[in-house]
Amino acid sequence: MKKTIFLAALALVSIALLGQEQEQVTVQDPEQPQVQAEEQPPAPIQGKDLKRVRFPEAFIHAGKEYPAGDYWLVLATKDGQPFFAVQNAQKELLFEDLAIVKDRRGNRSGSAFFVGKKFMTDKEYFRIKVTTPGEWLLGYFLVKK
Repeated sequence: MKKTIFLAALALVSIALLGQEQEQVTVQDPEQPQVQAEEQPPAPIQGKDLKRVRFPEAFIHAGKEYPAGDYWLVLATKDGQPFFAVQNAQKELLFEDLAIVKDRRGNRSGSAFFVGKKFMTDKEYFRIKVTTPGEWLLGYFLVKK
């Protein structure tokens, strides 16, 4: 009796496995060269181009060191949060850094757009300050010691 139940169960499993489609694996001929999909260049960052900014000393971002020199900055917004997109001379994106937003109050409500650069106390940080109507957007970059 046990043998009959076992054989019946084995037969049902075999039938079920035969009914499933088998996955076909294609093997490429080793003589045929592989064709790789062409990578599309990343879309340029959309935002306010701050042009070229000179970093007078090497700085560190996310554990990676960047040499002193000229970098291209773009002020953009993602999900309502402004950020600085830092690019090299070839306009390739190096990293993105969130901007600190400070309310700018006062009786001056001009439409000036100004980019300021300066070292903070003891040259520990290099600050980029973008003045816009109604607010300041700040980016701090750790200077390499």
